[in-house]
Amino acid sequence: MAGAAAVETAADALSQRLAAVDLSAPSAGAGSAAAAAVDDDDAAAGGAAPPPGGEAPRVAGLEGPLQALRELIGWPQLYAAEAAALGVSWPRGLLLHGPPGCGKTLLVQQVAAEFGASLHTITAPSVFGAFVGESERRLRDAFASAASEAAEGGLAVVFLDEADALCPRRRAGGGGGGGQHEARVVAQLLTLLDGADAGGGGGGGASGGASGGAAPRGRVVVVAATNRPNALDPALRRPGRLDREVAVPVPGPEQRAAILSLHTSGLRLAPDVDLAALAGSCHGYSGADLAALAREAAMAAFSRAAAAAFPSAPLAGGAAAAGAAAAAAGAAAATPGGGGGGGGGGAGFEESDGLVAAADFLAAMSRVGPSIVRGQAVELPPLAWDEVGGYPQIKRRLQQAVEWPLRHAPAFSRLGLAPPRGVLLHGPPGCSKTMLARAAASGSGATLIPLSCAQLYSMYVGEGDSTLRDAFARARMAAPAIIFLDEADALAPGRGDGGGGGDEGGGGGPDAAMRLLAALLTEMDGLEASPGVLVLAATNRPAALDAALLRPGRLDALIYVPPPDEEGRLATLRIHTRAMPLAGGVDLPALARATAGFTGAEVAALCREAALAALREDIEGASEVAARHFEAARAAAAPALTAAQLAAYESWGRQYAR
Repeated sequence: MAGAAAVETAADALSQRLAAVDLSAPSAGAGSAAAAAVDDDDAAAGGAAPPPGGEAPRVAGLEGPLQALRELIGWPQLYAAEAAALGVSWPRGLLLHGPPGCGKTLLVQQVAAEFGASLHTITAPSVFGAFVGESERRLRDAFASAASEAAEGGLAVVFLDEADALCPRRRAGGGGGGGQHEARVVAQLLTLLDGADAGGGGGGGASGGASGGAAPRGRVVVVAATNRPNALDPALRRPGRLDREVAVPVPGPEQRAAILSLHTSGLRLAPDVDLAALAGSCHGYSGADLAALAREAAMAAFSRAAAAAFPSAPLAGGAAAAGAAAAAAGAAAATPGGGGGGGGGGAGFEESDGLVAAADFLAAMSRVGPSIVRGQAVELPPLAWDEVGGYPQIKRRLQQAVEWPLRHAPAFSRLGLAPPRGVLLHGPPGCSKTMLARAAASGSGATLIPLSCAQLYSMYVGEGDSTLRDAFARARMAAPAIIFLDEADALAPGRGDGGGGGDEGGGGGPDAAMRLLAALLTEMDGLEASPGVLVLAATNRPAALDAALLRPGRLDALIYVPPPDEEGRLATLRIHTRAMPLAGGVDLPALARATAGFTGAEVAALCREAALAALREDIEGASEVAARHFEAARAAAAPALTAAQLAAYESWGRQYAR
């Protein structure tokens, strides 16, 4: 009974202390925070970092991972006696995983600084050596250094940065010297992790503080970070080594606003800058992307101010111009009453010149995009709705299917309405399906991730499936996002009658197409748990698509895009002739009536042919496109779509209309 009473008393004391201490702020022994970039590449190259001198980097928008790290590193020191009375065994390690640039490294640096812990960063370049046994020795030295500090009562954090390079998944029977070397390093690392918090390091700060007011013993904590968690050896992720796994996701709107506020705290912002609205438009941006965005906006403001202050010394002039600008600034500062860095009157920066305006952030966004979708094989530029001629009803349906679920998600939730997971645009070639999809993605403000057949079919078995899964994973991290499947019939061919691309080369031919289709169907089924991700597909061979892809729950909306009507052709003519100098006799409405049956692409081609006819007539002196040029182009052109083909498209559209 006495023992139970003691445990209950200790539990009450622990609860009271947890309620009284604000762990969202640095501990009493930690110093003030200093501004730093939310970057995933700020860690030292290797070795033990000296104990922080009270300076901690700052992070924003990562309260969940930050709290998890504080619990792992700080709680065993703060609540040692109470945990010992309750028999609490603290976790020994933690794995941070998430996309690059989301602040994993900086999180570890901040929490280590808050609790006065020494940070021992281990990276692959700092460990791998050229001689047999050298890599294992360097690992042992790093852990021994941390253990010696813990034995003296200190708190040591061993940080495995880019852990997938240090502890990759071992292959069964993997031969070759490289594989054996990796296996030895992994085995050594696992052995060190098993003994990291035993012996001199203290089997937990809890036992060290069990005796009344005795100071807690030192402790070694292991934290690993990676952006490829599935590439880690499974033995590293078992309990007893890395007990916890914490995701560091791409920040949401509120987190992005906090990060932007942090990185613009030292800037002078113009009144028209709305950080909340800016954060709402930065879909898919990581912390590092937002830091770069703020830096680029500041540079744009500086360039504008410098151009206004030193018009005779343009910054584009290189070193000589920079020297001239510096001389002008020095002369202005030396002139009595002349404007120096911020004064008025003489040459120099005016007070208002250095303000970072909303236009500077917009210019920066054109240069700094979300890194999570950077480096795609296909990049589609944004497109406005008014750049697509005609189709007002189809545009309205696309806005309802694509924009509404992303822009008005609370309204859908309020009515218990599940947003569509997929939309298919189908119709004859040249009818603006791809342009409509691009406009829908641009209008929604979502991140666009295009996928093409060339990206997904590979000579290596399984590579296309992996590329597809990676695209869906990136879309989930960058949500709201749209995955655009152009020429979807090549990506998801029907499985009936032995179909499925028998002409494909490597990777299994028809088997490759079937594997790709199975992977696509599986990923689309998983979108139910991933709000904010939509699949937008386009095809001119809808009958060739697999029936399993067309069912509701995968492609919920099937939208038929016919050839444009007269009004649509007129709008297309105006779009493609707005940059042309037209003669007075050109009658675009009459031309729209004369091109019945033409697709949008054929109307655009007619405009190009008319301009070429003007050049052929007088390439040196042609200054306008006349009606006779359009008549000649119209006489040479004919619609490629036959009545039978159009009837087949319309029949399929009626059969699958929804």
